[in-house]
Amino acid sequence: MSTSDSDWRRAAARRFAVPVVVAAAGVALVVLASGTTRIIGWGLVALATTLSVSLLFLEVGYSEDRARAREERPRDG
Repeated sequence: MSTSDSDWRRAAARRFAVPVVVAAAGVALVVLASGTTRIIGWGLVALATTLSVSLLFLEVGYSEDRARAREERPRDG
């Protein structure tokens, strides 16, 4: 694995940490609270799901960009 591979993997992991934290907070509210606070917890879970799906589409776009850059790179040899 090259340095650029590990760089983009590390960046993707950092991006996905945010929805995980938001989802954990939402689940905690759903489990531990009642009433309006529980509804807010479900909202946080929904937000985390939306962020995760959006980040998946972003990562697909980035992977296509990396593939295109590899194809356009001049070949040695």
